[in-house]
Amino acid sequence: MAAAFPAFTRIIAAIGEPDFVDRAAAAVRDLAGFDLVAVFAHRGGTPIALHDNFDLVGCRAGIERYVRHTHRINPILGARSGFGVHRARDFRTPPGLNGTIARHLVRAEEEELGFRTLGWPERQEEVVLCFEAWGGLVELGLYRARSPRTLPHATLDDLTALTAPLAAAFERHRALQPKPETDEWRDPLSPREREIVELMLAGCSSEAIALRLGIAQFTVKDHRKRIFRKLGIGALAELFALDRHIPPRRDGARAALL
Repeated sequence: MAAAFPAFTRIIAAIGEPDFVDRAAAAVRDLAGFDLVAVFAHRGGTPIALHDNFDLVGCRAGIERYVRHTHRINPILGARSGFGVHRARDFRTPPGLNGTIARHLVRAEEEELGFRTLGWPERQEEVVLCFEAWGGLVELGLYRARSPRTLPHATLDDLTALTAPLAAAFERHRALQPKPETDEWRDPLSPREREIVELMLAGCSSEAIALRLGIAQFTVKDHRKRIFRKLGIGALAELFALDRHIPPRRDGARAALL
């Protein structure tokens, strides 16, 4: 833990600050000596991208596609082999991955998993920290260009030692956030639209909502379009962000999950 102590102090100092997730992610990235980092919150349904620096390599589209589609087949999450630190190369998917989600993937032998999300940076070494926080699973992925020299075991041990304190820091930060008394963002919505929003937040697909409410699926899709237009959002992830009362960031992304 001694080597991880500087990163730990940076994370502790950021608790309660608006950019907590950004600073915590940077501390972990610097400890590992990686270039890119992405943080996602999984609470059922569509995950929320809490932070990433993929704009540095022009791969914003990869983050959006992962959130909307390919997180469902992430073998690191699907294995549920325990929380902690995982190398992506240990979860390489055997040949034969197919289905409708395949159109969002690129099969490539040089990738650690045997594939990558379309729009994702290529040939990356990937290490993932998974820990419980905010009522779900937080996935913090670290990425850098692959080379013959992989992450040393000593650094993996440092990341492992940091995972539990990191989870505690995320929980402490969340506990310090003010709890809004109202959901004013729902005010522009009709009663039916609010009903559909609640089902969407519960992770229901358009088909499931149609069956639940006894209406046509295309009617649900029309409602979704109106809901998005009224709320000024363009993606389901942003709806989840509104529900967690996440203020908009200057770059148009959402800040921390509250």
